[in-house]
Amino acid sequence: MKILVADDHPLFRDALELSVRQAWPDAEIGCIGSLLELPAAPASADGSPAMLFRYDLIVLDWRMPGAEGSNPIAVLRQAGVQGPVAVVTGAEDALTALEVLRCGAEAFLPKTTPRRILAQALRLVAEGGSFVPKCVALDLLHMTDLSLDIDEAEEADGPPLEGEGAPSSPLTDREEQVLSMLATGATNKEIGRHLGLQEVTVKLHTRRILRKLGARNRTDAVRRAQQAGLLSRSLDEASS
Repeated sequence: MKILVADDHPLFRDALELSVRQAWPDAEIGCIGSLLELPAAPASADGSPAMLFRYDLIVLDWRMPGAEGSNPIAVLRQAGVQGPVAVVTGAEDALTALEVLRCGAEAFLPKTTPRRILAQALRLVAEGGSFVPKCVALDLLHMTDLSLDIDEAEEADGPPLEGEGAPSSPLTDREEQVLSMLATGATNKEIGRHLGLQEVTVKLHTRRILRKLGARNRTDAVRRAQQAGLLSRSLDEASS
């Protein structure tokens, strides 16, 4: 049994390693705190990795150093790292879960998952299964229903809504990134390519941004964000 544990928080990485060792006492376990620590696989003539590093299980944090501008699973694959991925992350929202699953993970596990459940879920993934907590799965089902009319919701007509100023609730880091790209006039496809997201995930982030800002459409959202001073710290990053 060969397992890779990747998390940039030393204490949690140690806790994950302990849980994995308890589940698989004889496993060969590698631990890294950054995707920059992955060995560089030489490329073949077609650009794909010439050497593959195969694991029976990869336990991966989602916001990892070395994955800026992409997603961690894509970075793993580009480095020739193969194996089923269980993402264990501090995020608990359905949007992050959707992003994680669409990028190829077999499991989405919030870091608040009890250790006994975590161990069972990791075993399931190692045996070829998948896992998402029930509450997250229900939110994903609800989001699927919402996505049927999401394009219309992004560009609804009518006067601006009431409530100029700060958003009704803070924007997440990912929402701030999407908002900064909206301010440049980027399309959903361009935003997705820049941030390593699926296009439908960009649409869902945009919907939440509009709701939080009380905006009717993208243009109104950018205007309100500028008035609230939300864009000044991230526009430079979006244009780089």
